[in-house]
Amino acid sequence: MKRLLKILMYILIILIILRIINYLSINISYHIDKNKYTETFTINGIHNSYIPQGLTYSDKYNVILQTSYNKNNKVSMLYISDFNSKKLLKEIKLKNINNTNNTSHVGGICTDDKKLWITNDYSIDEFNLDEVINSTNKYIKPIKNTKISTRGDFITYHDNSLYVGEFQLKPFYNTNHDIPIMIKYNSNTYEEEDSFEIPKMVQGLVIDEDNNFIFSRSYSHFTRSYLNYYKYDKNFNNKNLIKKIKIPPMAEDMFYKDKYLYVLFESNADRYFYAIPKIKKVLKIKK
Repeated sequence: MKRLLKILMYILIILIILRIINYLSINISYHIDKNKYTETFTINGIHNSYIPQGLTYSDKYNVILQTSYNKNNKVSMLYISDFNSKKLLKEIKLKNINNTNNTSHVGGICTDDKKLWITNDYSIDEFNLDEVINSTNKYIKPIKNTKISTRGDFITYHDNSLYVGEFQLKPFYNTNHDIPIMIKYNSNTYEEEDSFEIPKMVQGLVIDEDNNFIFSRSYSHFTRSYLNYYKYDKNFNNKNLIKKIKIPPMAEDMFYKDKYLYVLFESNADRYFYAIPKIKKVLKIKK
């Protein structure tokens, strides 16, 4: 019995050492590969247990819109920054359709320059973008809330459709489906137009001018994140995978502009004080 316990202890020590080596190697590789990334605007919503999640860009107003949720169930936030100056213009507290505080895990955000959509668990909140940009109120309430069949961990607008998908990693993060699913909705009627099988651990999606689907995938501070590039298909798997790029841990949502991906990270949130490397600004990555 003592011998068995000793063997188990040695195995545990080896596993811990391997974890530490992996952890340090990720941090070292980030600093070595820094020339691959361009730091852009500051990531907001990182203090008092707030965690960055959603990111999008409005061409009409030339602003970046970012969401953060709170681990302690405080009201979720929307941050608006100027794309050129990189300055924070305003921060807005999010309300639900019934005028209560939105304390949910706001998972994604996107816009067509008329409407603004923010996912709210198994629903989508719709806002008027002009009202959001021009509002002087500290709070903003959606003009419409629509229930959906998949959890909205990310959302992307493309050609009059919304692509809404879920983060899944069994057994830690389960959803209503056996496999991770993404649903295509009509952006006006919210009718389901199509469904897709997607990779696990998806945090964000962009669709480029060639109709390629690029997913950001991450889980924990111990492992690298990935950008997976796929040709359009019903199922996004290794058969239609174009390429895969390693990026720093804890990648979240992103947007696409002028051949570049702008990727949000949650590693600098004070909730994750132990995470390395700390990504303090959105990284600009060549497509």
